[in-house]
Amino acid sequence: MASQQQQQMKARKDIQTQQAQSASDILGPPEISETEITTESILGDGSFGTVYKGRCRLKDVAVKVMLKQVDQKTLTDFRKEVAIMSKIFHPNIVLFLGACTSTPGKLMICTELMKGNLESLLLDPMVKLPLITRMRMAKDAALGVLWLHSSNPVFIHRDLKTSNLLVDSNLTVKVCDFGLSQIKQRGENLKDGQDGAKGTPLWMAPEVLQGRLFNEKADVYSFGLVLWQIFTRQELFPEFDNFFKFVAAICEKQLRPSIPDDCPKSLKELIQKCWDPNPEVRPSFEGIVSELEEIIIDCCIPDEYGAILWKNHFKHENEANWKDFINVFSNFVGLTNANTPSMSDLLQFSPNLNGSTIELNFKCLKSIIVSSPKGPHEEEVVLMEQFGKVLAWFGNLKEDGSQILDKIRQLMECAWFHGDISTSESENRLRQKPEGTFLVRFSTSEYGAYTISKVSKNGGISHQRIHRPQGKFQVNNSKYLSVKELITGEAQALGINTPCLGSRFLSLIYKAQLSGYIN
Repeated sequence: MASQQQQQMKARKDIQTQQAQSASDILGPPEISETEITTESILGDGSFGTVYKGRCRLKDVAVKVMLKQVDQKTLTDFRKEVAIMSKIFHPNIVLFLGACTSTPGKLMICTELMKGNLESLLLDPMVKLPLITRMRMAKDAALGVLWLHSSNPVFIHRDLKTSNLLVDSNLTVKVCDFGLSQIKQRGENLKDGQDGAKGTPLWMAPEVLQGRLFNEKADVYSFGLVLWQIFTRQELFPEFDNFFKFVAAICEKQLRPSIPDDCPKSLKELIQKCWDPNPEVRPSFEGIVSELEEIIIDCCIPDEYGAILWKNHFKHENEANWKDFINVFSNFVGLTNANTPSMSDLLQFSPNLNGSTIELNFKCLKSIIVSSPKGPHEEEVVLMEQFGKVLAWFGNLKEDGSQILDKIRQLMECAWFHGDISTSESENRLRQKPEGTFLVRFSTSEYGAYTISKVSKNGGISHQRIHRPQGKFQVNNSKYLSVKELITGEAQALGINTPCLGSRFLSLIYKAQLSGYIN
């Protein structure tokens, strides 16, 4: 009896599955009439046809228009691309909106409109892309390919390169161009037919170039080259113009692009693993994403122990809730012991603290490390980059520990310290002030440095950098242990004598003094 019921249940499930598959086949990819699509400027050309900026149903879109005369193979590739794109949805994969497949000679694909491709950005010397931004772009791309590789069946991109990674207005990267993609069952290997290898030779894995069996690790090889170009911002293999010599160099001599000496060690090792000649040595995209997350942390937080703190507690996040962060930070530097207030008192700045120095220290830290909520119901957060900047400005977490908090407070007690204001804002504050009036702020151009902005002769405003080599503060050839000592020792030589008031930190310190927090 039980066996019969199980058979009936299985039969019902099979029917439901068949019905779902049938419905999917009937619906297919969203069909768009050619009359709904208008094309404007050209975005790019290729052997398949042309990509235009266009409009469809009152929305700006990218329109991929196939050549009017196409062979059967191109037509097959087009239909396969439509089929694949209609089944894949992820924030790091270009959004497929629909296609015109029924009108002969007018085959079109509509996708979301992006700002451009990653290759163009990387090779444009006028575009500023800090390393941290580029590493986040690399992670975006890796997340998109991870989604393809994690699908069932597995999608192999087959033509992964920076020109097939599109970028939106927020510098988010999305994978595109699935015309050469292949579908395979998990664990299966594929091999190109008599027509030869598919893809762009410069970006192809050795096993693909040689016509051997391959799997999704071929995409990993290509991504190693993508990472190399993201870091170097240079053209790939400009020295080759002969295909056969190129294949021999890559497959037989195992030639790879030269990695610059200034490449972070962890990134260099990841690139080398990705383009290893042995596909089995190459990491999965899940592993690549995990390693990129650590590389991003290292870029944002150069302080070794600061990076360890973030990796151990907030590895997958770009920001941390203030309460979570201060709890972790306090434990990390050894502040939570029997002689310190409870964490709940610290977090709420409770009256139980009785105006302790530690309360003021945490208020000072909060004033420079926390990003204000954007909405009424959002929480205060600590951005990863800001944590890295605070450590660069105030000390080494391993050596200084909780003393960093004292350093922050002591600098904020100085009336001339204005913190994170821009060059133009410093000039506004100093305008029409007497000669010798000055303020000190964080440098806007050099990581971990400070800037002295002062009123010079004839009312002009000048700016002088305070560098911090090997942990000491330096102006001209003089070095000091703190910014406060530097200002005191070099005031006459620098021509500064009167602090510029108006620092946002003064009210914080002044309230503390009135309450007896500082003797």
